[in-house]
Amino acid sequence: MIFRIGATTLVVSLLVIALSASPALAYSEEIELDPEEGEIGDEIDITGNDFDESYYYSSSDYEDYYVAIYFFREEAEAGDDIDDVENYEILDSSEHIDGDGEFDISFDVPDQLTDGEDDEDVYSGTYYVAVTYKGDDEIVAIAEFTVLGAEIEVDPDDGPVGTEVEITGIDFADDEDITIEYDGDDVDIESGDDATDSRGRFKCTIVIPESTADEHTITVTDDSGVEAEAEFTVEPEIAVEPDRAAPGDSVMVAGTGFGDSVDFTVNFDGDEVITNETGGDGSFEFSFTVPVKSSGTYGIQAEDDDGNEAGVNFTIVAGVQLSHTTGNVGDTFTISGSGFTPNAGVTITLAGAQTTASADASGRFSANVTVPGGQSGPQVITASDGANTMTTTFTVESTPPQVPVPLLPAEGDKVDSLAYFDWSDVTDPSGVTYTLQIAADANFTVMVLEKTQLTESQYAVTEVEKLESTSKESPYYWRVRAIDGAENASDWTTRRSFNVGSTFFQGFQGWVRYTVIGVFVGLVVLIIYLLRTRTAQ
Repeated sequence: MIFRIGATTLVVSLLVIALSASPALAYSEEIELDPEEGEIGDEIDITGNDFDESYYYSSSDYEDYYVAIYFFREEAEAGDDIDDVENYEILDSSEHIDGDGEFDISFDVPDQLTDGEDDEDVYSGTYYVAVTYKGDDEIVAIAEFTVLGAEIEVDPDDGPVGTEVEITGIDFADDEDITIEYDGDDVDIESGDDATDSRGRFKCTIVIPESTADEHTITVTDDSGVEAEAEFTVEPEIAVEPDRAAPGDSVMVAGTGFGDSVDFTVNFDGDEVITNETGGDGSFEFSFTVPVKSSGTYGIQAEDDDGNEAGVNFTIVAGVQLSHTTGNVGDTFTISGSGFTPNAGVTITLAGAQTTASADASGRFSANVTVPGGQSGPQVITASDGANTMTTTFTVESTPPQVPVPLLPAEGDKVDSLAYFDWSDVTDPSGVTYTLQIAADANFTVMVLEKTQLTESQYAVTEVEKLESTSKESPYYWRVRAIDGAENASDWTTRRSFNVGSTFFQGFQGWVRYTVIGVFVGLVVLIIYLLRTRTAQ
């Protein structure tokens, strides 16, 4: 029983020792490279330390130790098997270790790996120098070596966000797709090559994305892993949209390339117009109102708390505003302006009609304008002080008036040569006149009389205009339409035919004639009534 317990205790103890020792497995051997980077063909020194020491005590008591040295690209570490590396170059297959456990050799950075499964070209990037004891595949010492070769050049190497940068690359792998990163993030190739040529070269263009003011890293990597870097310095910049406007207008100012989430101020001609904070990418975008100043060029300056600053010029132009932009003939509206020459006279012109005003010491003015008669639709209104001229648009109503209703003569009436015409009244906000046409044919191609600008809804033919007699088969035709003060015309009324012949009433004109006719008809009716009454008695 005691023996069994003791044996068990011994086994457990040995397992604990073995398990605790396993993770601590380490190699005393070390190698150092001098230098740790270089181009293909450069000579590199390898120094080995703490390797197994060769010794010689006698011809029958000695031991020589040798190492094999490999150069490859695949990532590995001490304890790995060299057979797990596919492609490599043997730098030395039998380098002797001295009695101090040291060795020191030199090698030239190879341009190819020729001793593995496949031949492989050497390009820029991270490679490994590994050492095994001769006749053993276990790697006992390893060091990183950077092959320099691939290079990129950026043009320009500084500028604001949005700069188009041309990237030229050399000594990359042949015929490989390339990826471009800006501070580790992929960026699109705007134009040019997206792969290397047969000599490992390319040329392409990217656009600098939104980023803060400082140096940023552009990295180009091909599909074989070859990469190269270059620096681009972002400079702050502001832009104003639009870059010219009148006082009181709202404009947008946008900044890029400033500090990361820092306070900034925008000044207009030295006066603060915006205070806020930039975004994490160093950008901002805010609007402000153009201050009241006379026309001219002014500076806009933006500066953040990190000392980044940028400026741009802005032009104040004379501007005008209308109290309302549509109306009728005869309406009155107010036009106001700013940015004009201080204390100068200003002439306002609309459809040929002029109104005058005077700008104050700040270049502002205000005046009332009455819409004159004329064309309908958009009309240009101009304000000028001689040095500054601004235009805007006032729209005159374009709705035509109603069609009049024809009253006299009625269809087929016979009238005398001094005919009287009557139609219904039409009203319109812009005022109304009428046009009357009398023709010898139904298509109004043979015009007998045309009267325009009639202000009343009736017309009596004058002695000078009297109409010739007609037969029943060849009547006259008449029609009328209304035209408002903005020259919007209604449709013509339905045409009406009438005849002209000699009558007792020809000497009377207009409403007098019809009054006489009415009296005469009344007398006739009265006489007939009296005669019938007498006959009945």
